[in-house]
Amino acid sequence: MTDVKIDARDKSNLTVRISEEDLNARIREMAAQLNEMYKDSERVIVIGILKGSFLFLADLIRHLDVPCHVEFVRLSSYGSQKSSSGTVRPVDLTLPKLEGEDVLIVEDIIDTGLTMKFFVDYLRSLHKTKSLRLVTLLDKPEARVEKVNIDLAGITVGNEFLVGYGLDYAGYYRNLPYIGVLAND
Repeated sequence: MTDVKIDARDKSNLTVRISEEDLNARIREMAAQLNEMYKDSERVIVIGILKGSFLFLADLIRHLDVPCHVEFVRLSSYGSQKSSSGTVRPVDLTLPKLEGEDVLIVEDIIDTGLTMKFFVDYLRSLHKTKSLRLVTLLDKPEARVEKVNIDLAGITVGNEFLVGYGLDYAGYYRNLPYIGVLAND
């Protein structure tokens, strides 16, 4: 699994950056914006990027009015490190036919932009979607190395290593209901 030694029960190394209440409020606002964007759509194919987006995606779509067909892909660029490896590894890109569909990519955080550029380029090369939009809960522009067109970003964050609410360190901390920053080791 991982060779990183972590005591995930010890939260003394965490500082809350975005509270559960603030996350919930912002997600409701984002859903209202998406409802406006998709008000004339018959349905939306929502593609979550695993593993980090699953909590955000679940909470977001509960507030969407447009019918949603949910899919997931799995990409990796971190492993058990606190910084991107610089290489995107496609783990599972299985998707249905997306031609003529309104497609919404849901991501937990966009930092370097490498993962999202890879995935958007991949989708555009294989599918002629009606529309392709990108929503991310967290946007970390200071870390960007690839230009990414984000249609809706929830919260802009600084260049800190964040965990919680789907974000992890070596597979841990995803279950926290808030977003925190880990103290430097």
